[in-house]
This record gives sequence, C-alpha cells and structure tokens, in this order.
Amino acid sequence: MLSILTKPTDAAHALAPRSDVLTRSISSAGPLAPVNTGGGWLLSTPVPRIRGGLPPKVLKRVRDYIEAHLEERMGLESLARIAGLSISHFARAFKQSEGVTPHDYLVQRRVKRAMDLLACTDLALSEIALAVGFADQSHCCRQFRKQVGVCPRDYRWSTR
Repeated sequence: MLSILTKPTDAAHALAPRSDVLTRSISSAGPLAPVNTGGGWLLSTPVPRIRGGLPPKVLKRVRDYIEAHLEERMGLESLARIAGLSISHFARAFKQSEGVTPHDYLVQRRVKRAMDLLACTDLALSEIALAVGFADQSHCCRQFRKQVGVCPRDYRWSTR
C-alpha cells in the first residue's frame, strides 16, 4: 500500500516505528532483562525462554551422583536410571540443561578433580588418573591437555 505524504507530520509519523509491532515482537520473545545503566535500570533485550531440560532437583541428584562416583565407570544407563528417564530422553534433557553431553560433563568433572589433586598432593600422575576415573595416564593426559591447554606435569609445576 503506497501513500503520498503531503505534510511533514505525516512523514514523521510514517518513519516512526509502529508501537504495536514493537510491543508484539518483544512480548513474544520473552521477558525483558533489566540492565543497570548507571543512572537507573532499563529493560533491554528479551531473556530467552529455555524449555525442556531436567528439573532442578533431578539435575542436582545426577550431579551429586557423578561427584560421588567420579572414579567409577558409569554409563548413560545408570545416569538415566537415577533421573528416572529413558536413555535418549535423559541425554537430550541433560544437554539442554548443562549445555554439554553427559559424557563431556563427566570428563570435565574428572579433569577438574585431577587439577585439584595435582595442585595439592604429590601423588604420581598415574595414581591421579586412576583416582579420578580415567582408564590410564595417557587418557588422562589427552583429556587434560584438551580441556586445560597444558599437560598435567606443566600444570602441577605452574601451581607450585
């Protein structure tokens, strides 16, 4: 629909954003996030709504189980059983909640525990690898380097 503008006020009105469209697009995107501008709070960008994932209590139960049994072998079956879900549903919901797959989360936690042990004990690297649940020292070193960026020996020396 074309219209010829005859007055300057019509031009200003035509160039102004339509408030009904703006309101509709913001409200459908989700609630607005408050932002401190120094002089007060403004509502700026919409906060994305995350649907799905694990309920907080179930997620906490799974995380606690992983922390308590980090040195053991565990598979998706056991974690899904703890969550009370099928294996495929648990894997999707866990990734949506944590942002990583259950296996990647488990490896991250093992590397974190290895970092703690390297920093505060004098255990051999092979003992630490077995204590945190890696199959052997080589597997631990590969995953450690991938996550941290340095080998475990160099990390230990940098923390002393």
